[in-house]
Amino acid sequence: MPFSQNFTVAQTSANPAFVIITDTSTGSDGAIDSRRIYITDCFGNYIVPSGTTTNYIDWPLVDNPISLNILTQDTAANIRVEWLDASNNILYELNNNYCFSEFNKQFLYYLIQLQSQTYNIIQDNNYWGNVGIFWTNIIGAINSVEIGDDIFASQACLNRATNMAQNQAYFF
Repeated sequence: MPFSQNFTVAQTSANPAFVIITDTSTGSDGAIDSRRIYITDCFGNYIVPSGTTTNYIDWPLVDNPISLNILTQDTAANIRVEWLDASNNILYELNNNYCFSEFNKQFLYYLIQLQSQTYNIIQDNNYWGNVGIFWTNIIGAINSVEIGDDIFASQACLNRATNMAQNQAYFF
């Protein structure tokens, strides 16, 4: 069966800093010797784990899935995986855009927890409007990638939501 490249990407709610990439390729090609992962933000900046000296992440064939501690805030990114031969020639490659929004989703859950502990918070005139704006930015970021394949618009939404979370005293 011929090799058909594919991978999946997930962000864990247990620790949103981690991105988990799983090679879901089918078939085989005996010439494949290694893999590389390139992750770029909406401005083309490379995202790699701390201490990495290249603009890519080596992904040994024996490691599947691979868990990468690379995020410090919500990020829209392009991920490209290359399957290489022994001479580092690219045999196959595949790239997709992703919206990693778990930090802000967890902040939204924190707001829900606050409601149950301090019910009067929802009586603030601006509270529900700001929660709505916050959630709209998260959904807008996700839809920008899923519908429009647009990581720049996605990042703009994520940045607005992150700003609201970081300035909680003004918004919530």
